[in-house]
Amino acid sequence: MHFVAQAPQQGDRRASELDEFAVAFYERAIGRGEFDPLRIAEELGAPPRYAEHAVGVLRELRLVKTAESRTDRLVAVSPEAAQMELLVPLEREILDSRHRLAGFKGQLSAFAAAFERQSRTRAEPVVITGDQDEIELRLLEAAQSCTTEVLVMQPCVARETRELRLARPLVLEALRRGARGRILYPHTARGDSGTRAHLGELLPAGGRVRTTKEVSDRFLVFDRKTAFIPSGEDGEIAVVYESTVAAFLAGLHARVWESAVDFDSGAAGYAGTMEELKATLLSLLASGAKDEVIARRVGMSERTLRRHVATIMQDLSASSRFQAGVLAARTGLVDLALRSAV
Repeated sequence: MHFVAQAPQQGDRRASELDEFAVAFYERAIGRGEFDPLRIAEELGAPPRYAEHAVGVLRELRLVKTAESRTDRLVAVSPEAAQMELLVPLEREILDSRHRLAGFKGQLSAFAAAFERQSRTRAEPVVITGDQDEIELRLLEAAQSCTTEVLVMQPCVARETRELRLARPLVLEALRRGARGRILYPHTARGDSGTRAHLGELLPAGGRVRTTKEVSDRFLVFDRKTAFIPSGEDGEIAVVYESTVAAFLAGLHARVWESAVDFDSGAAGYAGTMEELKATLLSLLASGAKDEVIARRVGMSERTLRRHVATIMQDLSASSRFQAGVLAARTGLVDLALRSAV
């Protein structure tokens, strides 16, 4: 085998040729004892620079070393001895690094868990936004991480806001995963076809539904950790990552829940809640509240409210809504109905 000088070549091909020469050089050196690298290059028909390259490669791999008797002579070393000198220390260093890495991971994991628990509370205890995409993403995050309980207080489906529409399938999915659900609607939900259809999905999924004479406001609470409540009049929502606020809303929900009436999907119409609803309307009429306020509190449209008020006025022979409320209070209709609902 001869390695002769050739015209300039591409870098990769030249490197491959020199590596082949290093192997041939090593093969010639084996078993010679001390040797002159230039002599081996000459035997292989290669220029001196090839010998310099081969010696550099073999020294790096610990396959040759300087002879003890002469510094211009080399001695070939077996691959096994070279491995002991070169690879064993590297393997020990890698093993030590792995142990250090595992130790750092174990130490950092505790701090990472603490950071995860506190980062959201510290960075954004309350987020107020009217951006529907952001509201949807935050609803999705809260609902998907919910494992124990969902609390909802809201008006009828016909009057629900966009975030409540977005939350409907998410709440349903949380219930199907095993979370407990308590959903409060106004009594008027019993006469709303859209709401009854939705309740027909909630009940089989394990949700409990009750209706009440008034809905003070709308809110959702997931796992008593994250709450969604209205903020202002421009459709903005406050997303509260604060357990104290969530616990307060849960307590409010529980107080209303105690006086609310279970919803039975098999019962038709208002199912015995109409008298309580009428009493609430009469009480609000007697207080002089505006239609908009009354409609919001009982969870019905202003048009439906006017229809109910007209019927009540006719039954009481009242010439005005305020008079109807006063007559109901004088005759004890309001007090009687409200006491029976407590």
